[in-house]
Amino acid sequence: MRPTDIVSPNRRATAVACLLAICGLAFAWDWWSEAQPVDLPDGVATSLPCVSYAPSRHAGTVRSSLSTARIRHDFALLAQRTRCVRTYTVAEGYDQVPAVAREFGLQVLLGLWIGRDADLNAGEIDRGITLARAHRGTIRAIVVGNEVLLRHELTPAQLAALIRRVAEATHLPVTYADVWGRWIDHKALAREVDFVTVHILPYWDDDPVGIDDVIAYVDRLYSGLRREFPGKALYVGETGWPSAGRPRGAAEPGRLQQARYLREFTVLAARRGFDFNVIEAFDQAWKIPHEGTVGGHWGLHDADARPKFAWTGTVVESPLGAPLAWSALLAGVLCALVVAATMSGRSARLRAAAASFAAVSLAITIGARQWQYLVDGNVHWLDWAGTLAMCALGWIALAFALRALAREEPGTTDPVPRGVMLPLLASGAYVGLGLAFAGRHRDFPVWLFLPAALALGGSALAGPGARAAALRRHSANEEVMLAAWLVAAAFVIPWLERLQNLRSAAWGVVSLALGLSVLLPWALQARERERAANDADAGPGEVVQHHAAGADGHREQGEPARPPP
Repeated sequence: MRPTDIVSPNRRATAVACLLAICGLAFAWDWWSEAQPVDLPDGVATSLPCVSYAPSRHAGTVRSSLSTARIRHDFALLAQRTRCVRTYTVAEGYDQVPAVAREFGLQVLLGLWIGRDADLNAGEIDRGITLARAHRGTIRAIVVGNEVLLRHELTPAQLAALIRRVAEATHLPVTYADVWGRWIDHKALAREVDFVTVHILPYWDDDPVGIDDVIAYVDRLYSGLRREFPGKALYVGETGWPSAGRPRGAAEPGRLQQARYLREFTVLAARRGFDFNVIEAFDQAWKIPHEGTVGGHWGLHDADARPKFAWTGTVVESPLGAPLAWSALLAGVLCALVVAATMSGRSARLRAAAASFAAVSLAITIGARQWQYLVDGNVHWLDWAGTLAMCALGWIALAFALRALAREEPGTTDPVPRGVMLPLLASGAYVGLGLAFAGRHRDFPVWLFLPAALALGGSALAGPGARAAALRRHSANEEVMLAAWLVAAAFVIPWLERLQNLRSAAWGVVSLALGLSVLLPWALQARERERAANDADAGPGEVVQHHAAGADGHREQGEPARPPP
């Protein structure tokens, strides 16, 4: 008797089916918990001082020329919450903003986009000067360049020359906007501006701070900046928090976190008496290819111009969470009862019921998470094609695994074909490489790969011998190499996040399940080959004694050997 046969295939399969059913319950509870209202401190209910403006758009579109009708539509909404908008360019139709803003009683922080190209810079500045002269009563100040030094596109001296040109031509207040660290590095530039515009975005800091400590951190940071620039007005040109995307260290995106940060920040600003601009009015899907999912979800409103949260009272992370949870539970139970009624034998009935409940509940709970991930993170058709292909492969693998668990004799053959398993392992390894070596703007696609992890991990647990036999039938070098990296990445990636967020840990678990689904049966295969070689070299009596000891693994020295079964 082999060690893998000590526990019968039926009992292993039943245990795995029940484990998958428990996962369905856990994911349903996760949805339900996100539907519960959470009490947060109220924000300042009066209007915001200023909001960064780019037009509301549906996900999947990119930047294009801005129409007057779109500006009017957006400003009608924004005028209910703010008296000022900040722009970043006067190209692409943004030169219409000051005229429309005046219709709604809004002021404008007029942004001029500055980059490496001297000719484009000259055209932007010329248009900006013309616009400023025509709308002096509407334009509060001119922002000459946004994070140019952060992008290393100009030197401080080149930037200062452009700032002086705009100031001399318009006689309006002029500033430059960059992250607080670049201002610290180039304090001399403060002499060229009327006020220092700093971006305070704790999520993007090199050492991100969690939501519980972030307001105290911002308070200390602002006080320190005031000391760095004595006698010069300080303006917070961007601040905010993302509502979706990857965590960075302890900084976790989410609707609750965004509401909490902005509410508490407005209270801090009112107490300290400083002026600020919130980034941003609407979600911007065009940023996703550059910054990952998180880049497209800083808006106070989503791409359909719907507000994400109220400024007072409770906030709910996922309003549809409770219906999804109840749907998963009720549909899973109904399917389990129907399938169990068609089976004979208590063990087979339990196994089939658990597998059926798992199939339905996981399809609803994980499927909804995957759809949310796809909508939040995909922009172009190529993104959709790639992520949908990964989703389909994962569900195909899980369908194979669950069908095998529900069979009368489970665990006798490897249920997941190599043509499904190998692309899943390769894709997971590719994601792991990106997260390990260039992870700043990459998501943790936990939900995307979770069906695959459950399928491969569950089938390996239910039938390790069958998986080992499948690996033996073909050269498994590719699978083993990919699996080895997946296991290593399972520890490397959470460590890179300093073990500070659950999302990276969850990806570690998914990566570990994918990797061990190959490595453990592969190790078993190697062990059995070694045992077979030893048996071939041993005499008949020694083989009998060797197998008898291996049947239970606990025979005391001197105990007579039992005959093999």
